[in-house]
Amino acid sequence: MSTRTPDTPDVPAAPVPPVPPTAVDPVARAGSEFLGGPAGRRLGADGPWWARALPVAVLLSAVATAVGAVSKHHCRAQGWNTPDQFVHACYSDLPVVYTSSGLAGGSGPFADGVTLDQPPLTAVLAWLVGRLAPHEVTTAAQRSYFDLAAVLLTVAAVALAVAVGSLTGPRRGWDALLLAVSPVLVLSGLLSFDLVAVALATLGLACWARRRPVAAGVLLGLAVSARTYPVLLLVAIALLAVRTGRRRAAALTGGAAVATWLVANLPVALARPDAWSGFLTSFFDQRAGYGSPWVLPQLLQQAVQAQDTSGLPGPAVVVLTVGAWVVWTLLVTVFTLWAPRRPRLVQVAFLLVAGFCVLGAAFPPQASLWLLPLAVLAVPRWRDHLLWWGAEAAYFAAVWLYIAGQTNTDRALPPELYALLLLVRLAAVAWLVVCVVRDVRRPADDPVRATDGLDDPSGGDFDRAPDALVVRVA
Repeated sequence: MSTRTPDTPDVPAAPVPPVPPTAVDPVARAGSEFLGGPAGRRLGADGPWWARALPVAVLLSAVATAVGAVSKHHCRAQGWNTPDQFVHACYSDLPVVYTSSGLAGGSGPFADGVTLDQPPLTAVLAWLVGRLAPHEVTTAAQRSYFDLAAVLLTVAAVALAVAVGSLTGPRRGWDALLLAVSPVLVLSGLLSFDLVAVALATLGLACWARRRPVAAGVLLGLAVSARTYPVLLLVAIALLAVRTGRRRAAALTGGAAVATWLVANLPVALARPDAWSGFLTSFFDQRAGYGSPWVLPQLLQQAVQAQDTSGLPGPAVVVLTVGAWVVWTLLVTVFTLWAPRRPRLVQVAFLLVAGFCVLGAAFPPQASLWLLPLAVLAVPRWRDHLLWWGAEAAYFAAVWLYIAGQTNTDRALPPELYALLLLVRLAAVAWLVVCVVRDVRRPADDPVRATDGLDDPSGGDFDRAPDALVVRVA
């Protein structure tokens, strides 16, 4: 172990004009020819307010969510019925869970007979939306519930765009377009309430970037109460706090997150322990799910028409998943403390969350929303996102056709083709991981650090901080 001097002085950068992607990204420049050419001064600080990065990103994010709602038109009209909802790729957990979980009967989220198996904040949110929908198991009730949830998720998408715009910093504000025009937001934004957790988590990072550690902790604590993955963002903050020695702010954020989580969870955990723990215990009871590499043995068995197509047993999947997560976390920890130059906060967070997704017992389409803002901030290159978007869109279509084939073989996707597209999706995420590792090892290739005057715009206390600890690996 050793200490080293910082690569950049611990002083704020002088204000400089924003950098449009068409000025530095060859793919963005080529694509801009369809819209009249590269950006000029009217899209900079001298142009009208509505032509600046944040308003454009907010508008396009709302439009993306609206397009996602339109793509569910068939199910809104005909109902969310199997296999029709999969054949037309209009499935959504929102209306299906409303009528199948017991919420449509008017019961509370933790009442007897209600089976949500969701973290407390998500369960309460699902119940609150249901209070405004008809309490009946009908297509009309499903449609009403979906529409109400879509309004809420549009607000979450707008909040997410604002948070990402804040995290990019004023120089790279146009990077937020990678979020606003992403097919991931269109295809998966209305599949579940995950977008709310993603917005809370990203707003928490935005508060951290503004050096408001307590507010960051509160938002991250709420995010963990809605989905468990934001715990990894706290881990990323802790790792960089060790490297930089800036532990006080990290401790405040961690303490506020724990306190918020306890306030949101403890009352339910004490009053209804079985209902509260359902989302935790279900993890240990599951088999390999869609999108996971652990489902590949089952797909191989199906492809060769083996007698037993059950795949890996549930306990084996849990052991493989937890073991892979532990190993990946250790690798990211060593990489964070060993890299010649300190990684940016979002780069560490992306590596942790990507491993959590790719190595998990299931990797559903909506889990890609967890990666979306982190990918925008960690790898702000249009070429790499286009590759990822293509893989996500192909997998989105494949998974629904494969599921449809379980009840209607006339419209089935062969298991070997589904397995291929599953691997393509995992490879696309792995490519983004490679890009992050490469950028950390060669900061001159990192689009953010290659921009004059920038070190870690989303790093908060870590921005321009000297190293206090660097691990030397022989």
